[in-house]
Amino acid sequence: MDAQPMGALTVHMSLDALLYLKLLQQEIERLLDHDPKAKGVLSIPELGPMTVAVLRAELGDLDRFARMDQVVAYAGMDLQVRQSGKWKGQTKLSKRGSGHLRRILYLAALRSIRLPTSPFGVYYRRLVDRGMKKGMAVVALMRKLLIVAAHLIQTQEDYDASKVARPAVS
Repeated sequence: MDAQPMGALTVHMSLDALLYLKLLQQEIERLLDHDPKAKGVLSIPELGPMTVAVLRAELGDLDRFARMDQVVAYAGMDLQVRQSGKWKGQTKLSKRGSGHLRRILYLAALRSIRLPTSPFGVYYRRLVDRGMKKGMAVVALMRKLLIVAAHLIQTQEDYDASKVARPAVS
């Protein structure tokens, strides 16, 4: 087989895959438009439709959680101390929950840090200015994003950026 038809076949398959992905994206956006619980989360500028779709899919029905710390634990973002007898190790994330959820929250956190007007970015910078290590501040920001998103899904309220990062009192 010569190179010309094989290259044309590869390009055709790539175009088909792109068209299919575009159709899937449109279907996800259509489903989110008809989901009343996703309305408030979609209004968060730091979260796009695909991020909200992953949040809705991975978290499922939030009515099964009585408190937000249960949602945080479900996502594997709760702290865990390894210890035995007198020995006490480092405090780390439990990572018992969904890796997909943590990954999408990590990407959303990085995006919000880079947005100059993001209240989540202001929150991150405030934590770093207080002396927190940048990695720990990113995890705190991921947790904050998760809690805000879960609250908006549960209550079906609209997003209010002024409630995310209140100015520091001097």
